[in-house]
Amino acid sequence: MKTYNQFREELKSAYPITHWELKLPIATNLEDFDVDFDKVVKNLDNIMQQLFAKKDQAKEISRSAFAKWFTDLFTWEFTWIVRFDTMFNQNWELKLVEVNTKRPDWLLMHDNTYSTLLDRQNNRNLDLFLQLFDKNDYIFIMYENAGFIDSHFLEYEKVKSRWYKVWIWTFEDIIFKDWFAYYKDNKIDVLRFSVSPWRLDENQIFLLKSAKLKYINTPDVASMWDKSLLQWVENEMIMKTYALDESTKDVIIQNKNDYVIKPTNKDEWNWVYIWLDLSQKKREELINENLWRQYLAQEYIQVSPKKTQIYLDWDIVQSEVYYDFCPHIYYKERKMIWCGQVLVRYSANRIVNVLKWWWIWYYRQD
Repeated sequence: MKTYNQFREELKSAYPITHWELKLPIATNLEDFDVDFDKVVKNLDNIMQQLFAKKDQAKEISRSAFAKWFTDLFTWEFTWIVRFDTMFNQNWELKLVEVNTKRPDWLLMHDNTYSTLLDRQNNRNLDLFLQLFDKNDYIFIMYENAGFIDSHFLEYEKVKSRWYKVWIWTFEDIIFKDWFAYYKDNKIDVLRFSVSPWRLDENQIFLLKSAKLKYINTPDVASMWDKSLLQWVENEMIMKTYALDESTKDVIIQNKNDYVIKPTNKDEWNWVYIWLDLSQKKREELINENLWRQYLAQEYIQVSPKKTQIYLDWDIVQSEVYYDFCPHIYYKERKMIWCGQVLVRYSANRIVNVLKWWWIWYYRQD
């Protein structure tokens, strides 16, 4: 096992701007799980194909949640990466909690971290990622010059290292002329949104739509973000999911310990309630307060914590944590390419999420 300093020094290259100023707690080794991985991936793709078929519902949700003009960028090509957040139930079966289609983070950084833990180079994510591009294209990575920017520039460096024609900068550096988009004097063929496209205003979207651009992460994939779409999906990995309304509230109240209540349209862990953590009175108040307010009730998975060793605070510490299992599947024009690194997130809280106190780990695929 590497010391903390050894691990940190080897990982610095994944942070070309800050050189790992943000010192994430990371487990000291890769994790083995007894799963039929090929079957899991095929099940998740089956779920995603069913979601793609719900594109009309997804478009209406996006128009309501963001703005009508946002959907003008939809091409229905569905090209990008989807992170599936799953958890093991008490029978050690993987169940899908939610589908993250909006912006899975740090994709190529995961290669570096995984390789450091494996102690040999692994480029699984990069090799799949590059299949989304064509070497004849001029690629522009459009990022937001705020917050954590290492992942944007690492992507730029890695793509460029494979001899692709690529630039990186912000929307303000794009020149729109004669129905094309340019960076300096170079016509852009492919735009990679390394920024949340739903934050763009109406004029910016109009310019992009008019510029004859191809998108690598097509915004139509992001339209599958709303959790309510899962209630129409049939697969053995899908848990019981109900829209929270008058027709379902009695079932949920009568089986109060079996469900989690969560908003269909919020990111991360905001406003998620685990029934076991609340009194009966509070449960019923929450149900009645949130009827018809874009909430759903989802089957609660009882997970057991496990002990693990973590690189943390310049040392190696042992902690007991909850965890999930998050495959990243790559899609090009709706078809699955395959699955990249599987992120395993750990938390001291039963709501496992990066915005709670959290750690990361990886499922061993080698």
